[in-house]
Amino acid sequence: MDPISIVALSNDHYAVHLATMLFSLFENKKDETEYQIYIIDGDLSPENKSKITKLLQQYDATPIYLGVDKTKYKDCKGWGHVSQEAFYRISIPELLDHSVKRALYLDSDMIIKGDLQELWDSNQLDSYALGAVVDPVDFAGITLPEGYEYFNSGVLLFNLSRWREENISEKVLTFIRDNPSKIMWWDQDALNAVLYDNWFPLDYKWNFQVFRMKDLNIVPKVIHFNTDVKPWNGNTFLKEEYEFYRNRLEW
Repeated sequence: MDPISIVALSNDHYAVHLATMLFSLFENKKDETEYQIYIIDGDLSPENKSKITKLLQQYDATPIYLGVDKTKYKDCKGWGHVSQEAFYRISIPELLDHSVKRALYLDSDMIIKGDLQELWDSNQLDSYALGAVVDPVDFAGITLPEGYEYFNSGVLLFNLSRWREENISEKVLTFIRDNPSKIMWWDQDALNAVLYDNWFPLDYKWNFQVFRMKDLNIVPKVIHFNTDVKPWNGNTFLKEEYEFYRNRLEW
């Protein structure tokens, strides 16, 4: 069985939270599941790279660090709790070797509670560029055509072949450049604007957004702390799930 290609990204500010997410990922996988970890490098220090590598080597895994051409992102503005590096996920299909046909992107502000093979094996992806979880956001900078839903970009299952064939990365970056006034929720708005009819919905359990889904009867496989209130800077639903792994992490 081929390894699951998992992509994450981080700068130094989020390095420890990325490590916590990866720790939970490997602690909760099945023995037969293999993960190949790719990390988009947002100027991580050599020290933090070494710590992350050491962590993964405990599970016989070695991360591959990916560099980004920052000039592509000169029109991408981070603000609030989201930095410019968040936009780098747009380039995942170009950053990975073209022999890799699908990839799973995971945000760093997450705790992984189960094995991800079931998500990875989704057959629906063959017909779309992306699999994602609906985001019940109250409003966004963009307006989608009637009948289409808005997705959260914290968990993205990429059909890399289709993405490359349709030159989607360039289309998303062009939308950002041409529509700055419409970008409210960072890269997420642009991804939705371009892919509104080219993605399929994943089960809520794969991106349980704690602020918006806490009242739903869901047993999450992926817990996402997706607002500016994080378990490390305030009180949020399921904070104890983050602390369980963070407190055991050697950092």
